[in-house]
Amino acid sequence: MSQKITKLDVCIGNLDKGTDWVIEQLKAEKPDLQGQRWGCLGNCGDCYKRPFVLADDRWLYEATSKEELLTKLRTDMNIEDSSK
Repeated sequence: MSQKITKLDVCIGNLDKGTDWVIEQLKAEKPDLQGQRWGCLGNCGDCYKRPFVLADDRWLYEATSKEELLTKLRTDMNIEDSSK
């Protein structure tokens, strides 16, 4: 499923899971992407277990690693992996 994602929100409690890194990688490939840090996104508990982002205030993406999260978002955003 291809999404026209324009904004990614992250919880500050989830930054140690690599979500900032994911957003920076995507912004390097899609400069118009907005990234926002929030104190809480209402996914209490999840933010301490696995990396996740909220895309465009409606789609929740989560994964077991920051790399998997990046791959999921790249796939849905139709962004080619520039490291390959």
